[in-house]
Amino acid sequence: MLPGLRRLLQAPASACLLLMLLALPPAAASCPMLCTCYSSPPTVSCQANNFSSVPLSLPPSTQRLFLQNNLIRTLRPGTFGPNLLTLWLFSNNLSTIYPGTFRHLQALEELDLGDNRHLRSLEPDTFQGLERLQSLHLYRCQLSSLPGNIFRGLVSLQYLYLQENSLLHLQGKKWAKSVMQGEMDALKMEGITVIVIYCYYY
Repeated sequence: MLPGLRRLLQAPASACLLLMLLALPPAAASCPMLCTCYSSPPTVSCQANNFSSVPLSLPPSTQRLFLQNNLIRTLRPGTFGPNLLTLWLFSNNLSTIYPGTFRHLQALEELDLGDNRHLRSLEPDTFQGLERLQSLHLYRCQLSSLPGNIFRGLVSLQYLYLQENSLLHLQGKKWAKSVMQGEMDALKMEGITVIVIYCYYY
């Protein structure tokens, strides 16, 4: 028997266990209960599971997070990881989005908050820091107005979906009648070069 192996076998059991644990590869981030996770691209799908809040312990490497068709009411800062590219939260019970919730999501390209019929207002800095955001969905909520400068800094924004709201004012300016009647319009706003707004009024 090799001398090294003999010494290992004669060592206390606790020392052997420690050596075995140290030899194990690092554990991968676990998938939240009731969710399905995919490795390429890093995706977490937690849709249609009656979640009342965002699941805890989301893998920090997650790039796509699907949380649609749940019962989530509130979004708070620190909930989401910084690597997100796509975040779907449509068809929930959202009523409150606290300031700073999305501020550190600098890689985010698509944010879908549509079909949240308890979402009646948004803070002016709700979308602050989302410099790479290209598509923002706010359709079928209960928004009647949007605060001034809410879209300031969204320099990559191309599509803003606002259909099936009751919007009358945007950044203190009354909506053009053609937009209210459902025509697609291009609108220049402060802080954004050109965005296309889909705003079909019902």
